[in-house]
Amino acid sequence: QLQIAFPEPWDTVDERRDARKILDDNFELLQIKKESSIAVMEAGSKVEGPFFREEPSLGRDLKVEFKVRNISEGHNNPSGSLGAQPQLWMNVVLTGPDGEWLWESGYLDGNGDLANQHSLQVRKGIIPSDFQLFNLQTQFMITGVKGTDREMYLPVNVDFDQLPFLRPANIPVSVMNHPPFIRMEQKSIPPLGHKMARYKIPGHLLCKKGTYRLSARMRSRMEPIYFMRFCNATPEMERRMLEQTIDLHPQTIEFTLR
Repeated sequence: QLQIAFPEPWDTVDERRDARKILDDNFELLQIKKESSIAVMEAGSKVEGPFFREEPSLGRDLKVEFKVRNISEGHNNPSGSLGAQPQLWMNVVLTGPDGEWLWESGYLDGNGDLANQHSLQVRKGIIPSDFQLFNLQTQFMITGVKGTDREMYLPVNVDFDQLPFLRPANIPVSVMNHPPFIRMEQKSIPPLGHKMARYKIPGHLLCKKGTYRLSARMRSRMEPIYFMRFCNATPEMERRMLEQTIDLHPQTIEFTLR
């Protein structure tokens, strides 16, 4: 029989049982919170579609789009303190007649990041970049000593050596809520506005007769994983963020190619 030596105070069975009960209660509360978050986010948004630009046919590129609406009258979607961390993106998957995965946009890399310029695996060439990604996350645009703007995790400029560099400002940072020469690359949807998520699925993936399934959902979380890694978050913190990612307005439609 396997014997495990627990450190104090967990060397007592009763202590471990009491701790397990506390954990179960907290996990239940977290699930209630997650369900509440889904209800709030779905109450302020709506996804219409899919709309096919042409009738789906064998061997032809499938052009499909969704209309993502912000039905809130008072807030952008998504919204936040500085606006550049909450992520809200669309995940669309095409499944073939035999149940095989054919195409996807809005997928995550092995670290849990979206497959864009912030993904370490995309930079290393391990996975392809998601060029059709529909992501409503606002980004901080910072400036260097010279050259073009660039996206950055935090509203902090960098200097020649790529270290954070806070340049003196005429206006207090506490008033502006960010350092000077910072701007926001706004991607969120304004109140009562909408954006179209457009996709083009290659025709060579639609060469088999049968019934296809197109599944779509909006996904949301408060912090991107690359930002948590930048702030030295623990693997456990990253895992919990991934687990608390919520799915909004999930839907699946079927169409047949003959």
